[in-house]
Amino acid sequence: MELGKLKRSIVIRRFLLNSIKAHNIHVIHDAMEAFGVTRQTVYNHLIVLVEKGYLVAEGKTRARVYHLGANRSHSQVFRLKELQESRVYYHDFNIVFCDIPKDLEDICHYGFTEMLNNAIDHSKGESVVIDVIRTSESITITITDDGEGIFNHIARVMQLSDPRESILELSKGKLTTDPDNHTGQGIFFTSRAFDEFKILSDDLFFSHDDGDPVDFLLHGDKSDPGTTVIMRIAMNSKKELSTVFKEFCGDENNDDYAFNKTVVPLRLALFEGGKLLSRSQAKRILNRVEKFKYVVLDFKGIDFIGQAFADEVFRVFARRNPQIQLSPFNMSKEIEKMISMIKNNSD
Repeated sequence: MELGKLKRSIVIRRFLLNSIKAHNIHVIHDAMEAFGVTRQTVYNHLIVLVEKGYLVAEGKTRARVYHLGANRSHSQVFRLKELQESRVYYHDFNIVFCDIPKDLEDICHYGFTEMLNNAIDHSKGESVVIDVIRTSESITITITDDGEGIFNHIARVMQLSDPRESILELSKGKLTTDPDNHTGQGIFFTSRAFDEFKILSDDLFFSHDDGDPVDFLLHGDKSDPGTTVIMRIAMNSKKELSTVFKEFCGDENNDDYAFNKTVVPLRLALFEGGKLLSRSQAKRILNRVEKFKYVVLDFKGIDFIGQAFADEVFRVFARRNPQIQLSPFNMSKEIEKMISMIKNNSD
């Protein structure tokens, strides 16, 4: 199909979907008038939308009635200046998110608006592309801006020596480059509310996947300027946003959902040669954890730590911050022995 005809078909089908969503009983006649096409042409487009699962048809011939199907999608480009994330969600993408279970819609609304707001307030870009695809199995939200890139932005504002440090800081939560207007919780909770959460910026790729308890960092080919965030959640998900918040309160009696607990995936700090040996590495890992009451240090994927690293964490930091509960997790036998030795010497 020629590009011009393809674009025209997309426009016509979007018109049909929007009209059916608005319960327009004259949708076929209005499409004929709007695009100067025959009734059969409109029917052909409707047939395609039914075959692709975007519409469901009931009845026969002229008595046929169409309803929105399980499959829905929408993609749109916006100028970032003065953009309002909630208006975009409800006005432009409501066709995708309507009629889904409330708990699922809460998660989609939270992730969509939080990530779009980050692009509006922090990216320093000019435009954003938003693409949402809903099938009978899942909803996938992709938000791409043309700004300076999230990892470079954080490294610049927070004066970090390497953009890769930004990923470790993001994984802890409570990271914001604009503390007067933001709490720094959006990415942390969004990554845990969705089944899959990915950020691609420059040549760095960060992923948090419920199927893999360990966040990970990959290096790829240099991408276009800006940041791409991808969020996916199953349509049959049983998650509740309030439960995700509660998980990181650190206290079952914390009814106001205060963000008191964090999990630090130490594997994200392995880009300095592959081992955790020095006090400087320990200090970087412990940067900002004083903002929390409960800190889980996840050693998944790490087989060994140096004496200086362990001493800085479990003796020096622990003594200076008795109000913080440090909990090592996923330790190898060697790491357990090292931590035990440090604690015994400290006692």
